[in-house]
Amino acid sequence: MLKVQKYIILIEEKLTKLLLIAVVGLVFFAAVFRWGGFPVAWSVEMAQLLFIWIIFLGANQALRNNRHIGVNILTEKLPEKVRIAVAVLMDLLVGAFLIFMIYYGFQHSLHHSLRSIQNLPLSYSYITTAIPVGCSLMLLTLIFKWSRALSAQRNRKVGRDDE
Repeated sequence: MLKVQKYIILIEEKLTKLLLIAVVGLVFFAAVFRWGGFPVAWSVEMAQLLFIWIIFLGANQALRNNRHIGVNILTEKLPEKVRIAVAVLMDLLVGAFLIFMIYYGFQHSLHHSLRSIQNLPLSYSYITTAIPVGCSLMLLTLIFKWSRALSAQRNRKVGRDDE
């Protein structure tokens, strides 16, 4: 499972960097052409499409590195067992929300598959598919985190039993 996770992380990070470079290049290209009197009509929609993918891929990277905003001022004052229980509950709620978003994001993508992006000959589902794909990646990240936590817990328990 570790190899799979490393492979996913590698692809995700490279793709996010590539998309960010593409957005910056596209916006620069569009600004130069607009300044020259030749506005590029499709550049805004393409930048939005790329940006939504960056957001969802970046959200997964933030989840993996525990960089999402959290309010821990209350949980820091709780006993360790209660803190762990709250963390597990929060992870379960996040997991349930991600499953909800995967399902409805997929439905949303199907619903908009025949709609095209205004100035591009692309289906609107290229934008909306970022929701189920990004949330699926976040759910996988959560599962990997749970797996590591359970494995570490098991190893600690085995270490105590050996004493």
